[in-house]
Amino acid sequence: MIYYTLYPYKHWTFLVLASNKGIKSIYLYHNEDLSSYIYDEKIASFYKDLLDKYFTNQPLPTFNLDIEQTDFELKVYQELMHIPYGEVSSYKKVSENIGLPKAARAVGNAVGKNPIMLLIPCHRIIKSDGTIGGFSSDPELKVDLLYEEKKLRRRKV
Repeated sequence: MIYYTLYPYKHWTFLVLASNKGIKSIYLYHNEDLSSYIYDEKIASFYKDLLDKYFTNQPLPTFNLDIEQTDFELKVYQELMHIPYGEVSSYKKVSENIGLPKAARAVGNAVGKNPIMLLIPCHRIIKSDGTIGGFSSDPELKVDLLYEEKKLRRRKV
């Protein structure tokens, strides 16, 4: 069974899909048909609380992922999760950190396939020249997320 919840953020809405094992995906909701998913208040409440904490830079509760990715993609996603809130890294830096310094393009492909937007923070990856780079979702959202994270990070220091 796949459960869902919708999470509004500014003028966007995120769709969270989860199984009994954990989060399957988080992405921008575009009025898709949700009839094949189940809404469960307890599950929805957990994921809404998780995203509330994410957006206010509070410690996140433990959560599980239920994604099927290659070993390389999982290695990239684990590295993305080490990028601190309000900071950025580059495709090149991620490839170096995972021990494959010439794999920046492959890192970019893995980042673009990331099914768990926000919690596996692909929006924190920019080009080595400092420009925003690509984003599999709305590029405006990437800019907004980076701005909000920096603003909250400054406030907490």
